[in-house]
Amino acid sequence: MKLGKYLLKSVAVVAVLVMGPLGAVAEADLRVDASIKPVQLAVGGHTILDSDAKNDLLISSHTIVSLVGSGKDLGVEGLQKALWDYSDKAIQLHQDIRTKMIPQAMEDRDERLKGGGTFFPTFESKHDVYVRRADTLATSLLEYSSSYEGGAHGMYGVWGRNFDSKTGKELELMDVFKDANILIGAIETQLRRDYPKASFIEGTLMEEMVEKMVLDCSITWTLDSTGVSFYFNPYLIGSYSEGIFTTTILFDEYPNLFKEKYCRMPVSYCMELRPFLPVRTLFADGSGTAVKIGSTDSGLLVMANGSELADSGEAYMSRPVLVSLADGRRYVYVDTLEAGDICQRTRVYDITTGRPVVVPMQEWLTRRGDIPENFAQLKDDKDLDEIFYVMSNPENFSMTKLDESTGKANQCYCSVGPNGAPVIK
Repeated sequence: MKLGKYLLKSVAVVAVLVMGPLGAVAEADLRVDASIKPVQLAVGGHTILDSDAKNDLLISSHTIVSLVGSGKDLGVEGLQKALWDYSDKAIQLHQDIRTKMIPQAMEDRDERLKGGGTFFPTFESKHDVYVRRADTLATSLLEYSSSYEGGAHGMYGVWGRNFDSKTGKELELMDVFKDANILIGAIETQLRRDYPKASFIEGTLMEEMVEKMVLDCSITWTLDSTGVSFYFNPYLIGSYSEGIFTTTILFDEYPNLFKEKYCRMPVSYCMELRPFLPVRTLFADGSGTAVKIGSTDSGLLVMANGSELADSGEAYMSRPVLVSLADGRRYVYVDTLEAGDICQRTRVYDITTGRPVVVPMQEWLTRRGDIPENFAQLKDDKDLDEIFYVMSNPENFSMTKLDESTGKANQCYCSVGPNGAPVIK
């Protein structure tokens, strides 16, 4: 939802770059396992604005993740228990943050008043979770947090949480990899390849930090469907202005580096993308693609293979999803807000050939899951929270259909159709 005066409007870029060094991998070499089935998760956020009689003090949030259903049919009851514990801790952490930061915000305001200040910025502690993977082998969550506690600018970063879906055990780095030293070299090599102009190219900071964080298992990572992505938050290996660095080691690039259990990929999959963070991934036909969601001032822009596809609309707080199908087709789902609309519309981009193409949408569908039934009567969108249905299974996922003729919104179940657009079942 829009946050009123807190809303920072932005638009999105979907950058799809054909992978250079890897290119295509022979399909026979891919470790595709048809026994891996999708697991449906639900993600919900709760935002609180704390104020006193003088001004707003703190806007903060937490995110809970849960399993849809009991999990018994898929044998993932262990994951359900792990996510209950995960969400309970998220709620408690949010309360602890409020207890700490509200007095700090008051103290900051008093200090500004003493100095003659007239501007009193609201403190912030926001938290969101992106589902990188959810299937019967593994579940991987990418947490995004941002905070402001006074000063010139806030801080932000990402953290990965990875689980064995059968047992619910939270995975450690060496549960997935065989050799830490080979892993260190692989990460360093890929970072140089991905960021040839980064400040870390000169000096040894990057190498020293990668080695330290791998050896003490403090590195941030997610177990994706086709590899493992690593994340380096601001200041770790570069300047604040360079943002978060991320790099992906694919299963088929280092086949002997991964332990056999966790280097298998599902036949088809969905992956939520955090805007501004690129990810490399393999598809079922053996080809590789790097995907990135960014921003531009002029509207939606889809880039692939050096070509650009300009589009309209803004995608603030959207949750783009990369969809890979067993037959080699792949799409990006992006929910955009058109001028004059209060509710988002899902757009689909076909990236199968590497050159992005807009997929026509016949109906107003959105992955937003919190739109009221009588959506046509909405004058604005002031709720602090925004909920999207999580796409885990390309053959069965929830969307909201908005019927402009009746002004009604209803949940529906869809599958990815022949041209990539969602088809209502």
